Amino acid sequence: MQAIERIIKIFDSFSLDKPELTLKELTDKTGLHKSTVYRIAEALNRVNILSKDNKISKYRIGIKLFELGSLYLETLELRELAFPEIEKLSKYTEESIHMGVLDGNEVTSIEGMGSSHNLQAKLWIGKRSPIYCTSVGKAILAFLPDKEQEEILSSIELKRYTKNTITDKKEFEKELERIKKQGFALDNEEHDEGIMCVGAPIFNNKGKVVASISISGPKIRMKGQKLEKYKKLLMDSVKRISNNLGK
Repeated sequence: MQAIERIIKIFDSFSLDKPELTLKELTDKTGLHKSTVYRIAEALNRVNILSKDNKISKYRIGIKLFELGSLYLETLELRELAFPEIEKLSKYTEESIHMGVLDGNEVTSIEGMGSSHNLQAKLWIGKRSPIYCTSVGKAILAFLPDKEQEEILSSIELKRYTKNTITDKKEFEKELERIKKQGFALDNEEHDEGIMCVGAPIFNNKGKVVASISISGPKIRMKGQKLEKYKKLLMDSVKRISNNLGK
């Protein structure tokens, strides 16, 4: 905690009228020992959180914080744009609606609405789930650049959750190809017994997949013409969200 507090003090030293600071200025503003400030500032510089101009010996906020800030703004905008569509899907289907984003080698739910039925797929905002056996995860993974997709596949274990979980890498790669062709992913009781989900990707203005939305419910309700209708509703919703993101 002490180290984090010291880092925050260094961040708080910068301002619009003082975007660049020398080591002495950082020391004066933080009230920390010069050697402590130097050690922290140099460590942050090495990972691009701070940037150091060696010619004038001044530090400034680094590109990494800009990237993280941009990610935050994009996620905030995404949730605001997606929520009306999530509400519509919830109203039309009366099933659980999840929106997920890539979180390392997993997918995290950042928005959603629960089902009106007693028998339902449970929704937890902030829940992390496997990327390979959930429709929100597969809908993102299938549309990632090949290199990024392979890095994730090589770093995860295709652990079996149910009898339907795909645990063979070759078979799973074929599954990703199918998803990319059809534009949506199915979780056919692959993560939870009795639960069927259909998920589809959301793209930003650069055509990069940034999230996905799924409709989840008991398999006894998610079948036949009803499932086909849900697929169309979902595809229309993610297309509108993507268009609103500037795609």
